[in-house]
Parts: sequence; structure tokens; C-alpha cells
Amino acid sequence: MGEWIAALAALAVPFTGHCDALAALDALRALAWTSGDERLLSRAYAPGTDEADVERLRSWRERGITVEGARTVRASCRIGAGGVEVVERLGPTVAVLADGTRHRLPSDAWDRRIVEVAHRDGWWRIVRVR
Repeated sequence: MGEWIAALAALAVPFTGHCDALAALDALRALAWTSGDERLLSRAYAPGTDEADVERLRSWRERGITVEGARTVRASCRIGAGGVEVVERLGPTVAVLADGTRHRLPSDAWDRRIVEVAHRDGWWRIVRVR
């Protein structure tokens, strides 16, 4: 519980460092996925940024699929000219079907991304991912 409170506090503070803000957004996204909360997931993104993530969660929830895990594992994070440069992947995640069947999702390879985050309207959000 303390981790979520710390993440929420970091997201509200405008002087939170970009890598810390992204880590807090990752915690928020994991909580949204594991609780099936589309509204919470949409709070991680600037409006219009990633409807696909919210739609995917909605689709899974409508089919009775829940998620365990869903944490982002980050190997590196640094501020670059175009945003926050990260090397990351999805950590261990299990999809639980409506009938209780459990499926471990395949391990992701490490991905190198540039993530733009911004503090807007009193909250850090993901603006763009490349």
C-alpha cells in the first residue's frame, strides 16, 4: 500500500524527476491493470495518447480476464534531448481467465524507448512513446 501512496504523491508534485515520475506512472499502470480499472489507467496518459492500452484493458475485463503482476522492469533510465530514454520490459505477468485458468504471459525482450512525460493539470502523464 505504501508503494501506491508514494507513487500518487510523486505524480502530484511538479518537481518530481522525470525518471521518478515515469516509475510512479508504471506503478499506477500496474495497479490499473491488476485491478481492471480503465479510469485509473487513463490517468497515466495525456488525453488522446494511448487509447489502445485502455481499450486492451477494457477488452480483457469484458472477457473476464484479470491480470497479476504487470510491473515494468527497467534496466536504465536517463534524460535525453527527446525525452526519457529507457530500456525496459514487462516483468512476470499472469493472465487469469474467467474459468480460473492461469496463463503466464511470455517474457518480453528488452525494449529501448523514448518516453515523453509532462506535469499537466496537476499530474504527471505520459505524453508520447517512441
